[in-house]
Parts: sequence; C-alpha cells; structure tokens
Amino acid sequence: MNLPNPRSGLHKVESLTAQQIDTFCQVYEQGGYAGAADALGLAGPTIWEQVKSLERIYQTKLFERVGRNVQPTTSGRALYEILRPLLATMVSTFERLAEATDHGTSQISLVTGVRMMLEELGKPLRRFQELFPNARLKLMNADNATAQRLVLEGKADLAILIEPPQDFIAKGIAYEYLYPIDYLVALPPRHRLIHKPKISLADLVNESLIVGNESTIGRKMLEQARFRLGINIPLTIVAETDNSAMTLACVQAGLGIGIIAGRTNGNLTRRVTIRNVSGEMGQANVVAAYRKGRELTHSLHRLLALIQSIT
Repeated sequence: MNLPNPRSGLHKVESLTAQQIDTFCQVYEQGGYAGAADALGLAGPTIWEQVKSLERIYQTKLFERVGRNVQPTTSGRALYEILRPLLATMVSTFERLAEATDHGTSQISLVTGVRMMLEELGKPLRRFQELFPNARLKLMNADNATAQRLVLEGKADLAILIEPPQDFIAKGIAYEYLYPIDYLVALPPRHRLIHKPKISLADLVNESLIVGNESTIGRKMLEQARFRLGINIPLTIVAETDNSAMTLACVQAGLGIGIIAGRTNGNLTRRVTIRNVSGEMGQANVVAAYRKGRELTHSLHRLLALIQSIT
C-alpha cells in the first residue's frame, strides 16, 4: 500500500500565513469582507486578496457572494472547522510560553452570570488568588449567548455558564463540565404554595411568574418541559429577566413566583422558599466554555479544577 508522503504538501504550507487564516475566519464569522475589514482594521481589498490567496493554496472556492454578503461553500465550511481550532492553538502558544518563563500569569478574563458569581465562584476565585498572587482577574457579567460571543472574539479567556442545548451551542467553542445545579421554583413571602412540600409546573399555570427572557437557557428548558408535559395553558408572565439573581430579587419583592437555575443552599435562595422542579425540567450543568483548539495554561487548568471542586 502506498501511503501519502507527509511532506508532499509542505510547499503549500510554507506559503500559508497566520494572517490569511485569521482573515478567512473573520470573513466566515462576519458574513462578509466589510465586517472582516472592520474587525481586523484592514482595507477591504486586502481582505479580498488574502481570501483569494487561500483559495489558490487550497485550490477551491471558499465563499460565494449573496447580495452584499458572502456565504461559505461546502469547502469553506469544512476548512473553517479545521483552521479555527488551529488558529486558537497558535495564539495560545504565546500564553503558555509566557507562563513557562519569567513572565508568569498576568491576566485572566472570565465572564459569568451574576448568580454564579454571588453564590459559587467567590471561594474558588479567592483560592486561585492565593495560588497565583500575580494574576489579575478581569470579571465580566453576561448572558449565555453574549458570553459565548466574547469567548469567540477573544475578549474572554473563559465563560462559566449553564450548558446550552445543542441548538444554542456556538461553533468554535469547547465545553468542559464543572458541576450540577437544579431548576428551582422560588416562592415569595407568605405565598399560598409555601406549605405544599412538592410543586409541579402544572401548579404554576394560574400564578404570576418571573422567568428568564426568551434568549436564556432556563426559559428554553421551561418551554420544552411544558410541551413535554402537555401544559398548553399560557403562562402568566409578569416579568422577564436575564439572570437568576434578578429573578430572585423580584421574588423577594413579592412580584410573583420565580423559575431559576440554582442551588437550594445558595446565599440568595436561602432568602426565599425553594422547591425543586428538576424532575420535570431536567438537570442543569454548569460548564466552562473556551475557544476550541485553545491549549489552556496551567493557571487556567488550576482555576477550572478549583471551580469543579464546588460542592
């Protein structure tokens, strides 16, 4: 059997540059040359020529024009899935080398939700600071979709978020399991359901509800559970929020019953009456999200291990 010569394509690799790869990925993600030019700070003709150079190297068409935008061809989609992780790996070599030498760990950017920051992440972050006293933490708050976008744009090293369902998963992101949480019903003070030891979603049909907005994972899981359970009566939603901490604040103020993802023994949930509805809505998992292909530094691995140890 004749095996392919691993060096047969070396002359093509030698003409391939990181700038071409980055430009191609930006055109793919921005959906056009103008968006890529703005993102990279380059002129439009430069962007166009770099994509054409890549097409000559791979001897295939990567994009097709649709109106003022472009869309990837089959070859373009396949190449993006290969090159985007490779680019992330190349970029991460600088961080790993700096950590391995005298530069050490300088800054870690982390984006997460308000509730997770208030209830779970404080202790592991404090322990991380003790282990890496020279590291500076940049902490940001964002919803699930925005957090994934910040990771893809390189504005966050890690996102700590609720694991999204398949149709919410962003391309180019890797996910690592951290710890489980539950879907909970939070009852306001003196509510008539407080004395009921178990609550189902059917019990909430005629109640005033505070839920996540339509872009949140919790709202999506709630709608899926309603469909699965055959609950067809419209819910009475009096408020929508983009995080569980805000939902709990509304519950404490007496606006209505909240549906959140959280911990029954959390600092925030201790202030309200909680009932677990994970049996109907499913288990929620908190995950770390980072750019696919990225080689995590020792400090990032250590931070994730500390967060995984949450009980």
